[in-house]
Amino acid sequence: MARILKALGLGLVIATIVWLVTLWQWQNAERDIGMSDIVVQLIVLPLLLTLGLLAALWGVQRLRTPVAAPATAPSAGEGAADTALSAEAQAQRDASAWVLAEAVHLPVGTDADTAWSILQAGGARPDLDAHLQDLDGLPVFTARVPEIELDDWLLAHGELSHPDEGGLPSAVLRALALIEAPLHQVLDALTSLRTDLTDGDMSSASDEAPALNDAEAFGKAHLSGVARPMALAQQASREAQRPRVTVRVLWPSHWQEADREAATAWLQSQCGTLLDWVATVQAHAPAWQVTPLAQAESLWAEIDQHLLRWAREPRPELLLILAVDSAIDADRIDHLQSVGELFTAQHQTGRVPGEGAAALLLAHPQWPHLRAQMPEAMRLWRPVCGRRDKSADVAGRIGCTTLTAVLTEVLQRTTPPHESLMVVSDADHRASRTGELFEALQGVAPELDPLQQVTRVGEACGDLGVARALVLTALACAALRASDQAQRVAVATHVQSPHERVVVALSPMPPQPAVLEAA
Repeated sequence: MARILKALGLGLVIATIVWLVTLWQWQNAERDIGMSDIVVQLIVLPLLLTLGLLAALWGVQRLRTPVAAPATAPSAGEGAADTALSAEAQAQRDASAWVLAEAVHLPVGTDADTAWSILQAGGARPDLDAHLQDLDGLPVFTARVPEIELDDWLLAHGELSHPDEGGLPSAVLRALALIEAPLHQVLDALTSLRTDLTDGDMSSASDEAPALNDAEAFGKAHLSGVARPMALAQQASREAQRPRVTVRVLWPSHWQEADREAATAWLQSQCGTLLDWVATVQAHAPAWQVTPLAQAESLWAEIDQHLLRWAREPRPELLLILAVDSAIDADRIDHLQSVGELFTAQHQTGRVPGEGAAALLLAHPQWPHLRAQMPEAMRLWRPVCGRRDKSADVAGRIGCTTLTAVLTEVLQRTTPPHESLMVVSDADHRASRTGELFEALQGVAPELDPLQQVTRVGEACGDLGVARALVLTALACAALRASDQAQRVAVATHVQSPHERVVVALSPMPPQPAVLEAA
């Protein structure tokens, strides 16, 4: 019935148009109008046009509709293949890692727990900087880490020279001072991490037993001719289980290559704890990756590839990630203002320069006996990334379609109660970022209380540069530890970039399942 009414309505519209045009032509024509003209142009022509348009619409619909293949019963082989594919897809969807340790160094705190508590208390805001001015000679708002004094820090680090004495630029030295504490805080978590522990005994008996040397393992094999292949197989198995460590360092992309190399060399000199742990557990030498990224959010695409590979490979592996940035520098302030990105009284849609550092230590989801060693580890789910078509910095209304889609996918994976959801975002004072975030949350979680469950780190810490890639996740871990909700989930929501949108979900380690005692 509905289709008939639509067809009649379409015919009425076409007839009205044809009649109006025809009557206008007849009015301007200098000839008599006969009965045949009336029948042809006022009745036949509208009818033919309506039928032709309906036929064209029907043909287009047929072309768009795929031809259904004849239904056949799937064979046993096809069913098994479909099951394997669905299992692999589910494993990729649920790929994750354990956050063993997190650390930050921010204007609001020198560790994640302190920074989170200060952010929850409110009141922390960027302030006028007493040392920096814009191109007009006016003081600028910055989010400076107050306890960093380069002169005092360089006195305690004789291996580095002052910029006036030919050393690294002050911005690079300030970044090293920022990253030092988070690095050591995260490395301290390695001291108790092993791969050979049992759930019931935290001290491994294999540590007390002397390892066989090559002569003992293979020398006797020559006598029997049987033990040697077994020793080779055992050695191959042990080699496959040796842990791997990857260190990913994210330096600011605007640094000179020589400055990045010097900063990496200094950072490696601070990793004595890491090298000691590698020697203790007989892990592979750490692999360092320092390729700069144009966008901080691109780091999560790399992490996602690690998680997918870990879902396929059971080898124990750690991923240590460090990120640091500082815009508390006169040259950086001038650059931001020259490109129209500095917050000033005349340009309040600009960014507030900030600084900070963060570190994360991620472990393979199947790390042996992790629950007994790190019961407070947090589960990091696969990040979900999206890209806006329209820049969030352009004039006009800023939509939230991309962010809504990303948040929806994340919440479908974790399915937390909305009252237990905590949102940690890098949204700042700009209405474009805050409006997009709140509008998207209203669409996907209308029961969420923005005042109690949303924390905007950018409002207190300004623009953290590439450090924002890790700061939100580290603070989300601190938020989970500080919460008393049973089924709590925290989502680190990145909206600072004009185009990139990334959401990372974290949840606590599930409780140990109860073990029934034998009667």
